[in-house]
Amino acid sequence: MFQRRSFLQQLIAGVGSLNLANVLRLQSAAASPQRRTLPETSLIILWQDGGPSQFETFDPKPEATAEIRGDLGSIATRQTGIQFCDVLPRLAALADRFTILRSLTQASSNHVSATHTFITGYDRTGVITGPPENPDLAVVVNRMRNSDNRRLPAYVGLPEMPRGGPAYLGPVFGALKIRNDPSAKDFHVDNLRLAGEVGETRFSQRTKILTELDQLRRTFDAPGRLDALDEFQQRAIAMLTSPDAARAFDLAQEPDAVRQRYGMHKAGQQALLARRLVEAGVSVVGVRFHPTGPWHDSWDDHPCGTHVFGTMKGRGPLLDQAVSALLEDLGARGLDQRVMVLMAGEFGRTPRIRNFNGVPGRDHWGPAGSALVYGGGMRMGQVIGATNRHGERPVERPLKPQDVLATIYQFLGINPHHEFINLAGRPLPILPHGEPIGELLG
Repeated sequence: MFQRRSFLQQLIAGVGSLNLANVLRLQSAAASPQRRTLPETSLIILWQDGGPSQFETFDPKPEATAEIRGDLGSIATRQTGIQFCDVLPRLAALADRFTILRSLTQASSNHVSATHTFITGYDRTGVITGPPENPDLAVVVNRMRNSDNRRLPAYVGLPEMPRGGPAYLGPVFGALKIRNDPSAKDFHVDNLRLAGEVGETRFSQRTKILTELDQLRRTFDAPGRLDALDEFQQRAIAMLTSPDAARAFDLAQEPDAVRQRYGMHKAGQQALLARRLVEAGVSVVGVRFHPTGPWHDSWDDHPCGTHVFGTMKGRGPLLDQAVSALLEDLGARGLDQRVMVLMAGEFGRTPRIRNFNGVPGRDHWGPAGSALVYGGGMRMGQVIGATNRHGERPVERPLKPQDVLATIYQFLGINPHHEFINLAGRPLPILPHGEPIGELLG
């Protein structure tokens, strides 16, 4: 009898420790009155992991020499005197609807430390390994936005923010990760198949198992400590079976013309799914945004791994299609005031082109980079900051990653001075330093 009881207790602990009901229970335990009253502005992060070249996107240098300028051309935009790389004609035609930050700068040119600096706001330099020591931007939004009335999770990752994570806040505030490619014909969401695809009979069977496990927990635990099908289990089932969830993740609900406008490729359908999710009420969607070039699925355009210009000739039009469609769609649906978009990577690329066996590329470059921001009530139609004629460093309005985060937190109604307690018991503010970008404040 003792062995059977021990076995059942271990089984229940193993099955129940990470289930959705327990996640909801733990999130509720961490809830605060401040988080429940925040305005419902949502955030889409299109994270360009690896570091996009400022030259081949939003800060070309057409007057520079060939070893700086590169092989791609530049194109005029809707903003007088502003040019983008010529692989982005649709975004160039929409340049009055978003804002480009051209003067981002940070100390690190290492992927992990630079990413940590950008997405957490805590400066890191040099070579570091492992997960971040501080929660990333998307996790913070989730932690501050969780509520008891959701039919969808607060944070969805497509599949997640690379090199990020919840750190000391714990995995319950991490992303609901969607690992499958939304452009695939058989796209489905594993986490929600319980409700949407397994059928009523199998769902009823699983609900019955849940109830039976709960009865076992009551049998072998102290009386009164556990209630069958408690409010958190009910909320978990409601979330899994919610029509809102089924609709939000069902790209087949979109007209073919809309799907084609975004592009029937991974980046395009990720952007469309992100729009559907924030429209349905998700607070933050973090996208590993890597339109596939002909060489590799990354923005890390070293000469030893890719041909930076050939890759951008393939990748650039996919980015141009997906992002322009997203921004136009948000505007047409009246979502531009309640949805923010950030497209950025951890740093830019070296001004001088390096060749490896005749293949051109650009290496890591923390001193200068560009990013795109949109919506959420910010002032649009600007280019903020400038780099010198070789794109080496800011010469006008240098901006730190923390300034970008401070701006986002302000528009989301999150106090960046709010303190969390880390694993050592030390209080740490959400953001250690940084000021909102005044030009975006309206």
